[in-house]
Formats: sequence, C-alpha cells, structure tokens
Amino acid sequence: MGPVLKVGVGVLILREDKILLGHRVAGAKDTGGIYEPDSWCLPGGKQEYGETMFEAAAREVKEETGLIAGAFELFSAADDIQPGRHFVTLQIVARTCAGEARAMEPDKQDEWRWFGPDALPKNLYSPSEKFIRAFFQKKAK
Repeated sequence: MGPVLKVGVGVLILREDKILLGHRVAGAKDTGGIYEPDSWCLPGGKQEYGETMFEAAAREVKEETGLIAGAFELFSAADDIQPGRHFVTLQIVARTCAGEARAMEPDKQDEWRWFGPDALPKNLYSPSEKFIRAFFQKKAK
C-alpha cells in the first residue's frame, strides 16, 4: 500500500484581534506531519478516527497550549502536500478561549505568543501562513 491521505486541523484562535502562534522547536523530531522546524504555527494536528473536526480542534488546542477553545467554525480546507505526505487540513476558527497559553509539549513548541495581523513573524509554517493570509483577506472585505 502506498502513502495514505491524512486529515488534520489547524486552529486560528482569536483574542482581541490577535492570533495565537507557537514556535516550532528548531531541533524537533519529525512527527509524520508537514515538517518545518523553527517556524511559527497555529495550534493543530491530526484528526483521530471517530472524532469530529471540532473535537479534534479542541483537543489539539488543549494538548498544545493548555487553552480551552470554543465557538468553532469551519473556515476552509486546504491540501498540504510535501514529498511522501498529503494532508487535507481543516482550517478552523475559534472565537473564544479561556486560560493562558503555555508550552504543553516543549519538545514540539517552545513558546506561544499572540500576534496582530500587522506584526506576524516572518518564518510562518506554510500551512498556517496560507490559512492566516486567507482569513485576514476575507476579514478585510
């Protein structure tokens, strides 16, 4: 059997017109997803069998940041393809969250920060960058 298509979620969390991004550890090991160490990314990950997209979003946000996110809506879906890997990423917006973000998986992300749309870091994780740009373009209309 050849490579398998996988489904993932990327979660854009809004708080006071800022979005949460995590810094991917430069020396992080490859976890089987789209691999871009030393970049800034939205919380997210693989959707598990039997889990709804919003359950996956809530779980991934809590596992990675400690935040309790809610008021989810599906923004879009995108193909994220690298050699030997193909993910369909469900782009989900969370309009509420409770708690303070912290690095719950420090071997993957070493910090989380809130960024305004005009102050985004330059080295964005490519799947997150596509989502963020599309979200703010739509919001500006």
